[in-house]
Amino acid sequence: MASKPRATPRVSGEAASLELERPLAAVVSPTRPLSAHFLAPEGLVLLPESHGASGFFAGSLGTLSVEEVFAQILSGIRTGQLVVQHASVRRTVAFRDGQVVFATSSERWERLGAVMVRLGLLTETKLTQALAQVTPARRIGQVLTSQGLVSEASLYSAMTFVVREVVLNLFEMVEGSFLFLEAKAPAVDAVKLPERTRDLVLTGIKRAEETGRLRRRFPDDMRVTPGPQGALPGEEALFAKLGEGTSLGALRAAYAGSQYAFYSGVEEAVRGGHLAVRPAEVLPAPGPAVEGMAWELLSAEERYNLLLSLVHRALREAGRDVDLLRGFVESPPPGLEDAYQGVTLGPDGRVDVARLRANVSTSGGEAVGRAMALEALDAFVSYALFSARNVLPADVAERLANTYRTLQGGLT
Repeated sequence: MASKPRATPRVSGEAASLELERPLAAVVSPTRPLSAHFLAPEGLVLLPESHGASGFFAGSLGTLSVEEVFAQILSGIRTGQLVVQHASVRRTVAFRDGQVVFATSSERWERLGAVMVRLGLLTETKLTQALAQVTPARRIGQVLTSQGLVSEASLYSAMTFVVREVVLNLFEMVEGSFLFLEAKAPAVDAVKLPERTRDLVLTGIKRAEETGRLRRRFPDDMRVTPGPQGALPGEEALFAKLGEGTSLGALRAAYAGSQYAFYSGVEEAVRGGHLAVRPAEVLPAPGPAVEGMAWELLSAEERYNLLLSLVHRALREAGRDVDLLRGFVESPPPGLEDAYQGVTLGPDGRVDVARLRANVSTSGGEAVGRAMALEALDAFVSYALFSARNVLPADVAERLANTYRTLQGGLT
């Protein structure tokens, strides 16, 4: 992981200065004074004086997920701007009274012109000609409509699509930092999305979980070759990069789009015979460890299920009875009878999470129901690990315990 740029204080007598490394210095200007907000001796936040922010909160996505950041904004019915950044990727979302009204991205494929080409509203040639006429005072949308290249209705529809996609793609970000500045929402550049922000967040969470599933099915080291059906329509340029075959990771690097769009496209191409893939290598059997797994991409429920599947596999390989796991769901401890009513285990020891969540759903809302489901899963995992220690060799039981500690960071 690349080291973060530093800001080093320099104190000399009565004078003091803050020395910024170039990545930080590039975003400040002598003509834009900064105001310092002290957060105890551990740190401070510098904000432009002209921004007019009435409040802010900031942090790392390793501490608060995008889902949790949105929950803070929605629950507080906040108005302002959220900036999320990792490396060169920067996404900005504007809120008014807790609802998304605009969004932008540094990714070229999430910009208005590229999206209009993708939607068939504009040709690449026309876009290039229009971009040559863009100035700080004349934006791409004004150029396109003034020249009659697109209608106002098509422009608004495309902008709404862009805003929605930028927000949904935020949920793919698991590394980086965020800053929310509470201030008046801009009077211009506001759109009305087809769904409320709460529903958009749920869609983002589901897409991120689906992306995690697809990435586990199609790991980056999987080799892909052209299939008998040829290139997918519209993806001829990408398929040309396949040659005689390449790794999925190399193909992903050549793709201009979100992780969700890429991996769901791969699944469609494999199903339709446009791509051929070699089966992913099976995880080594000696012990239930998570080395090599993209476990950081898993949701909390998936991590619990991963632990259960590892315990199930260890029991099977040791010649032990795997029914001891099934015994928990068939006769759950007091207080969990309703949660596990009708819940079954898969052949690999995983729990039917959908049924479990349906059992614990309450009028308290999505967050309360999810918390109750995680509590029920935690009880099952604790039982499984305890039982494993009693019947498995000590070294295998210890590896299971170590695996749990490795994954536990995402279960709190």
